[in-house]
Amino acid sequence: MKLPPRQDSLKWSAYPEDVLPLWVADMDFPVAEPIRKAIQARAEGFLGYPPREGDKELKALLLERTGLQGEVAFMPGVVVGLYAAVAAFTAPGHGVLTQVPVYPPFLSAIREQGRTLLANPLKETEAGYRLDLWGLERLAYASRLLLFCHPQNPTGRVFTEEELSALAQVARKHDLVVVSDELHAPLTYEGPHIPLARFLPERTITLLGPGKAYNLAGLPMGAAVGPKPLVEALKRHLPHTFPNVLAMAAWKAALLEGEGWLREVLGTLRQNRDRLAAWAQEMGLFHVPPEGTYLAWLRMPFPKAASRLLEEARVALNPGESFGEGYDRYVRLNFATYPEVLEEALRRLTQALTKT
Repeated sequence: MKLPPRQDSLKWSAYPEDVLPLWVADMDFPVAEPIRKAIQARAEGFLGYPPREGDKELKALLLERTGLQGEVAFMPGVVVGLYAAVAAFTAPGHGVLTQVPVYPPFLSAIREQGRTLLANPLKETEAGYRLDLWGLERLAYASRLLLFCHPQNPTGRVFTEEELSALAQVARKHDLVVVSDELHAPLTYEGPHIPLARFLPERTITLLGPGKAYNLAGLPMGAAVGPKPLVEALKRHLPHTFPNVLAMAAWKAALLEGEGWLREVLGTLRQNRDRLAAWAQEMGLFHVPPEGTYLAWLRMPFPKAASRLLEEARVALNPGESFGEGYDRYVRLNFATYPEVLEEALRRLTQALTKT
């Protein structure tokens, strides 16, 4: 079985060697060769301070490829943008809206800065996860800020034009600023990603980054795109750092030359996604195959599921309770690995589940 090297890898070094890690959102695949060459070429050149505004060509590429409009501000990562948004658009004690389950930094950005979490659970249906627009409307009276995740982490939901348009109407009605984390945007399986900002351009800041789609988490970088007044407000709460020159070179190469690599990776991810969905059905587990991302959200038949499966199956998964209150029977599984690794993980999980 082909395994990535453990050294210098959080994913593969955090647990004992007998544990298969399908947790943190890293892919096990090598970085695209054009990206690797761009990093090497940049490393051979000037490595001093770049302009504070960053690479202008990269900014133009981001707007061109995403169809977004407005100001572009680089930052050390998307999570930094979530924290800055909470600080910029709310005050201690204020409510901040978000859908749950959701990527844990959404929750920590709210709680750690003394704001009140206004959790609007996604509706769980046999057809998939859906926005609870009525719940959003009810909670919007108590907030000025909505933190949105699209494609959604951990469910992998890619929201439809109808849902995005309806959400935009709620945001306008209640004067909400919306910060949309679209980090996984290139990782969709059924057609191109549709940004929320297409329906709410005057009130949306979109957060982007190359880390997930191009497996560059070790070169952290992100960008905030949106109306100049909102982006300028956000920038006042961002760290006063210069953009990473190697990360900028990598991101530019990904946009210019990484499409073939990404297309091939998406083919592998699709196969893994479908294999996992078939397994979940065989095991009688509630699971909706993700429409985007390489993350699967699975409901297990017992509480504290991740801890128990780590102990009994020796497979490391993200615990559902870290994505919101009441989700301790759920786990998030990262299937961005080699098929043989996934098969071994499913074999172990099957053994553990059939013991119960």
